[in-house]
Amino acid sequence: MNDKANTGISAPSGILARQFKFARDSTITLLHEFDEETARWRPTPHNNNALWLAAHLLISNDELRETLGFPKREDGPEVDQDFNIGGFFIEDKEYPSFIEFANALIAERDDIIEAIKGMTPEDLAKPTEGPLKELCPQHVDLVSLMIAHENLHNGQMYFLRRGLGREPLIK
Repeated sequence: MNDKANTGISAPSGILARQFKFARDSTITLLHEFDEETARWRPTPHNNNALWLAAHLLISNDELRETLGFPKREDGPEVDQDFNIGGFFIEDKEYPSFIEFANALIAERDDIIEAIKGMTPEDLAKPTEGPLKELCPQHVDLVSLMIAHENLHNGQMYFLRRGLGREPLIK
């Protein structure tokens, strides 16, 4: 629902969809800075890497999509629980490739944008059930969390790419 014609301002769902698009487009720009080898680089053994961040965004979005009632991701790699909150990249463990995770994030972009755009004011006001209900009492808060979470991890990915000697993206 878009009431821009009446007020000159997009409906809240349109605004949230634009914000998610900006966050995901930033993620995609950053993903292109890594290859299979550099995506596994960690500045210290206590840090995660770009591969972990990409997989973490996928698993987190799967959980948020389920709570919001958005369609499930139909394809892409299986995401191990090592990539969930509190999880950690294990050096010698076999994981899907970074490219698989990156492609899955790219592929789900438009689906999530359309799902957010399609949210009515009633959908946005729906109470949240489950473990996030205290932090995000309504579905609008869950969508905001999805955007903030993506931007948080984009900041981490930005510093990883700088640690690899890449030039700043904005000069």
